[in-house]
Amino acid sequence: MDIFEAMKKRHSVRRYVDKKIEDSIANELLAYIEECNQKSGMHIQLCLDEPNAFDSFMAHYGSFKNVKNYIAIVGKKGKDFEEQCGYWGEKVVLKATQLGLNTCWVALTFSKGKTVYQVEKGEKLCCVIALGYGETQGVPHKNKPMESLCKTDKPMLDWF
Repeated sequence: MDIFEAMKKRHSVRRYVDKKIEDSIANELLAYIEECNQKSGMHIQLCLDEPNAFDSFMAHYGSFKNVKNYIAIVGKKGKDFEEQCGYWGEKVVLKATQLGLNTCWVALTFSKGKTVYQVEKGEKLCCVIALGYGETQGVPHKNKPMESLCKTDKPMLDWF
C-alpha cells in the first residue's frame, strides 16, 4: 500500500480487539519512528502492551476499548510545536496504516498519570495516538468542499 492508499484507507478507530501487535510489525514501526525522530528532533515514542493509560472514566467516556498500545507524540517546546507534532505524528499514523494497524488521535480521553512515555527537560507531550487492530476499519466521514476550506484569487492547482 502506498502513502496515498493509506490516506484514503485510514479512519479513526476507538475500539480494538485484544490482539498483540506482532513483533515484526512493531519493530518496523519503531524503526520508522526512530527515523522520524532523527530527521525532526521529535521524541515520539511507541508504547506497547500498556493498558493503564486508557483504563479511566475519560477513556470509557470517549468510547475507547481494549487500547493497550499507543504512540506518544512528544516534542521540544517552541513556536512550531503543534505543527511539528501534527506533521510527524501523521507520518507515523500513515506508516501504521500501511502496516495494517488502526489508529486514533487522542488529546484528552486518556490518563496522563498512568502512561509510560518519557518527557525530557524542554519537551512537552502533545497527545497520544491509540494503536492496534480495530474491531472495524472505521468509517469515512463527509468531507467539506475545498472551496469552504481555502480561498485563492488564482486557479486551484490540480495536485491541490
